[in-house]
Amino acid sequence: MNWGLSLKPIVITVVSIVLFSCQQEEVREPSWLSQVDFREEIGDSQFLKEKLNSPNAIDRAFAGLKLVSSKVKEDTEYGEGLRYLGAIERDLELLEVDSLIAEANYLKAQIYWSLGLDKRSVLEFSQIAIDKAVNGRKFVYLGNHSTYLLELGKYHEVIDLQSQLQEVYLANGNNISEARAVEAFAYFGLARDMELKASDLELELKASDLETDRDIPQNIDESYADRIQVKMDTALSIMRSSLNSIDGIPDVIDKEHVYLKAVALDALSREERYQCLQFAKENNLYKLEVALRDGKADFSEFGESREEGLLRFNEALAKGLERERELKQQIASYEARRAQIDQELAAERAALRQNSYLTVLFAALLILLISVIFFRAQNSANQAKLEKQDSSILLANYKNRIRPHFLFNQLNNVNGFISQEKWDEAQEYIGLLSVHLRSILENSEEDKTVVQLEFDRIKNYVALQQKSSFAHVDFKCELDIKSANIKIPSGLLQPLIENSYKYAGNASEKNSWIKLTGKTLGDALTITVEDSGYGFLERVPGTGSGLSLVKERIEFNQSKSRRPDLWGIETDFGKRKSTVKLTMPSKLV
Repeated sequence: MNWGLSLKPIVITVVSIVLFSCQQEEVREPSWLSQVDFREEIGDSQFLKEKLNSPNAIDRAFAGLKLVSSKVKEDTEYGEGLRYLGAIERDLELLEVDSLIAEANYLKAQIYWSLGLDKRSVLEFSQIAIDKAVNGRKFVYLGNHSTYLLELGKYHEVIDLQSQLQEVYLANGNNISEARAVEAFAYFGLARDMELKASDLELELKASDLETDRDIPQNIDESYADRIQVKMDTALSIMRSSLNSIDGIPDVIDKEHVYLKAVALDALSREERYQCLQFAKENNLYKLEVALRDGKADFSEFGESREEGLLRFNEALAKGLERERELKQQIASYEARRAQIDQELAAERAALRQNSYLTVLFAALLILLISVIFFRAQNSANQAKLEKQDSSILLANYKNRIRPHFLFNQLNNVNGFISQEKWDEAQEYIGLLSVHLRSILENSEEDKTVVQLEFDRIKNYVALQQKSSFAHVDFKCELDIKSANIKIPSGLLQPLIENSYKYAGNASEKNSWIKLTGKTLGDALTITVEDSGYGFLERVPGTGSGLSLVKERIEFNQSKSRRPDLWGIETDFGKRKSTVKLTMPSKLV
């Protein structure tokens, strides 16, 4: 016997189980996402909140991210956004889907940055989003990332990145007002750094000249001053371009970011400052209002007296500080909750790993047990080839060709339960499989069996199919009393039932059925397998190895029988109904 070749399928099956258990399932967007915009238009604010309470983790994750995104667009709703983010944090960790994790970190970075929290943490969140981004979302994440780099003074890096991003945005028809504002502020930052360097250099020269009694040069470096002015002019020019398209920005927070940079560059006209103030008041943007009023002694351009302007400046400052305090408390609460979730998930993963190892070990032991039983049965069959006559040789060949096919189908079903972490279903299925295998092995040495026992084995097999992917197939079994104890070739019916499940069971999930009947008329026993047909499947039944082996058994017994006229097999495969009818003597002669 070639043990290497015999072990190969078993090894492949074991490796497949291990690989499937480690495979990340592909996650598709829920179909209801297409309804979100319409629901928002008609004012249905409960739709996403209902999905957030769905029993399905995918639904909860997508709904939560949509809710967080809608809150982040409003500068006043960061607290709500964090609450929704906390609600789905556990689902995101368990699902381990890159696109969802990327979006969550992108939103988290935006919230933390807007509140002026640790810039390094903001960059860390942003980088995770970029690394895990899929499709065109990466360019969106890079746009925000350039803003965070701006805060760290990486102006050259920002300018280089914006030159690439704006080409992509324009090609996609996006509004680039905020992108240009970021670029403008980067040039402004370069000019400011150059002024600081010039100031430091001038102080050093003054100190040096005082020590040596030399005259201080009237102009340190006119070309350097010109270069500073070029940077400032470039910044104002790009900012003016940004302001010209600011009305096309759909989100409040993005528009606020442009205005804040324009205020810092003093790039707004008197009329634009008034419009900016009205925008800040309408949307309760206290930070922007404070920036507009800061350092002013005359508020007439806003239609206010000095007393009114100062009063409103103090009110906006107080409200802004209060909101920032509340939001930072919410972030602290969120971080504490996240730390708790991380601890819980670590414990769950440890338990899950242990269960997975035990399940895989149990499956491997089961496969080993089945393999040993199978090899021993196969070895016995091979030994019998030297001792038995032609009928035993054919029977052994038949079983050796049918059983591996059946075994690997069942192992794939067990693997399916394990890969989906359906531990209870897997355990129950293995129990049924053990009963069925025991029934087969108890009669493995017999080439004949009675009809009742063969029908009982078929019922065990059907129970297995009902537990796997064929619960929708209706199975009926009818056997008259006269036929119950008639002897027939063993293992003759299972390939036919398997064939029916393969075609009728996969043709439709509705009105699929299989019927097994046994009747005796005179000297002939008739066993019929009927099913609901192969429907619109492209492959027509009757071409597989199972039916061919059954035909070989019938033909062999016919050739050895004293009543060859009573042996036969008839097949009729149709889209709506298929029939296989076996006939044989009521006494095996």
